[in-house]
Amino acid sequence: MDSVPPRPWPASLRGAAVRFAHAIDSANACLRPVNGAMAGLQACWRGEGSVRFGQAMSDWEREFELILDRLGDLRELAATSGVRSDERSCGR
Repeated sequence: MDSVPPRPWPASLRGAAVRFAHAIDSANACLRPVNGAMAGLQACWRGEGSVRFGQAMSDWEREFELILDRLGDLRELAATSGVRSDERSCGR
């Protein structure tokens, strides 16, 4: 049985890793002003509404971090897949 050489990953895969990194940076840049606005609002807001808002924003921030983690996983996968593809094409 003849072995089939592995198909190289598209050259755009390395670019995908860069785009994932940019998406992570952009998302973090957007998070800072949101956190600042939330802190200002919570500092002057009292009562049950404030508590529920704080809980909702904590939940939202956890989900936001989960999305960033997944983007990081995709970035790493794209970066390492591109490296493995280069190694295969060089006969390593």
